[in-house]
Amino acid sequence: MKKQFTGLIILLASVGFAHQPFWNPGSPSLEQAYRILEPTISKVVTSQVNAGQLGFYIFELAAGFVLDLGLFVGAACPPAFQPRMWLVGPGLEGHERPPFAIPGGMGAKVFAGGWRDYRGHGLVARQGPEFRERLRGGTYYVVVEAGNAAGYYMLSLAGAEVPGGTSEGRAALARFNRCG
Repeated sequence: MKKQFTGLIILLASVGFAHQPFWNPGSPSLEQAYRILEPTISKVVTSQVNAGQLGFYIFELAAGFVLDLGLFVGAACPPAFQPRMWLVGPGLEGHERPPFAIPGGMGAKVFAGGWRDYRGHGLVARQGPEFRERLRGGTYYVVVEAGNAAGYYMLSLAGAEVPGGTSEGRAALARFNRCG
């Protein structure tokens, strides 16, 4: 019991002070995109998608901002759950056409694969696509494409480590680790 309690304290401390945890109950379209506030602050947003679903996120970036994103899935999720991550915004060019409409004046790039086991910050997960690039600024979207399987995923945004997040975000971490 003491070992489990110590592990929980480490999890809460590392997540509460390393990344601000948030829960996205669903954001199935560009119009209903989950708004990420203060993209300069480190955070994780946990969500769940069913096979064939998309999860949309929106944020505003200053010119020259280095966007550092990572996508994780719960290790208990089916091995077939390997979502793709799309970045949509001004000046982006990709080689694939996304399975959703792109707003005028924007382009899209897809990031897929690279899945490997990950343990850290209280997570038992598989880490997948990553993106790190200096952007021109403006409105950007990240879209998580579930593919042919369902599961829990976590979008990680690197930045300044500031305490915060929500109680719903902290509660979602246990569901993420169990994939349910």
